[in-house]
Amino acid sequence: MTLDFTELSPNEYTEFESQHPLGTYTQSIAQYKLLIQRGHKPRLLGVKNDGRVVAAALVMTESTRFGSVFLFDRGPLLDFNDTSLLVFFVREARQFAKKIGILYIQWEPNVTYAKTDNKGNLIETPNDTFLKLMSQRGFEHQPFEFGMSTTGSPTWEYVKDLSHLSDSKTISKSYGKNVQYYLKKNQQFGIKLRELSREDLPEFKLLTQKTADRLQYHDKDLSFYEMVYDTYADDATFIFAELNFETYIAEENQKIIILNQKLDKLQMKIDKYPTQDKFKRQYNEFDDQKQHHIKRVEKATQQMQAAGKSLVVVAGALFIQQPQEMTYLYSGTYEAYKDYYGPYQIQDKLIQRAVANGIKKYNFYGISGRFDGSDGVLGFKTAFDGEARQLVGSFVLPVQPIKYKIYRLLKKITGRQ
Repeated sequence: MTLDFTELSPNEYTEFESQHPLGTYTQSIAQYKLLIQRGHKPRLLGVKNDGRVVAAALVMTESTRFGSVFLFDRGPLLDFNDTSLLVFFVREARQFAKKIGILYIQWEPNVTYAKTDNKGNLIETPNDTFLKLMSQRGFEHQPFEFGMSTTGSPTWEYVKDLSHLSDSKTISKSYGKNVQYYLKKNQQFGIKLRELSREDLPEFKLLTQKTADRLQYHDKDLSFYEMVYDTYADDATFIFAELNFETYIAEENQKIIILNQKLDKLQMKIDKYPTQDKFKRQYNEFDDQKQHHIKRVEKATQQMQAAGKSLVVVAGALFIQQPQEMTYLYSGTYEAYKDYYGPYQIQDKLIQRAVANGIKKYNFYGISGRFDGSDGVLGFKTAFDGEARQLVGSFVLPVQPIKYKIYRLLKKITGRQ
């Protein structure tokens, strides 16, 4: 066996990453191209065994006040059970980093530490073995983090296993009852889905910015979404859920007409058979349905007038497709239209697509890791019935130990990088 640590060509890297079980969009060749467009200088590092790639990583260089950092976001991609390969990769990556003046290496592997059910109860033993393995290689495990972030990969995420699903029927049955109910409502409302062109991205940005302002987090800029669209191409899906008020109101009015006809017939039966209570009960049931439709018409009419147009965006989202998983990244919902449940139809559409394309995992991405009711997005994601996943977190390997100790000391004193 002859191991060789080297920089890989884009083609070599793509072939390896696309088939590796730990592969994810943050380690994809498209992400590599995106980072270059955004002014970064990523590298494609790897290990070859007799000419065959056996380990790889997309590495991004970040700056601190004392030097640069090699960041492996959801990397590296290798068999961590292969001790000799791991030892070789760590040693060679450190030497490579030292030659170009890197201060420290930071790994954030795409490896699970713990899995929980929807209430945060553990469903398997935490992966402390991996933490010990990394410690033996000289890495310092950073404290586990909780909470949401839009600036980096989450340390907690919510995922749904698709491997046992085969068609629309099995997919629908796999959802919680609330999702099944909301999807039926989507059909009643006439919500339509539309995949976006590049020219639609300013409208997508408007939606995500409005949502970010409401929920008080930082949104990506328009140029980022445009770069994702251009770089990821067919692997990126920007999608809107839209409502046509005129069509919706017309359909609701038609339902009212049909119910009026039923009510007229029942009233005739009530007049003819006044002692038959079943006709009165039926009348009350149909009248109750009618009132619901009237309220919908009134609400939709007011919303259309407020919007000043008949066709409105209810919700939207961005997804990235990998051979290993479909990832739900960024989204937005207009508060005024939340009762039309557009996000549920969007998720169902992409889950259906993932299953059709043979993708085995659907990644709802970030959650806070707190199950006390403080995480506003957790309830939405758990309704699709998956499991929460805590990753092993962040590991730091000093490349220049003395300088790194000074850096850590100053960082502790100043609270800054």
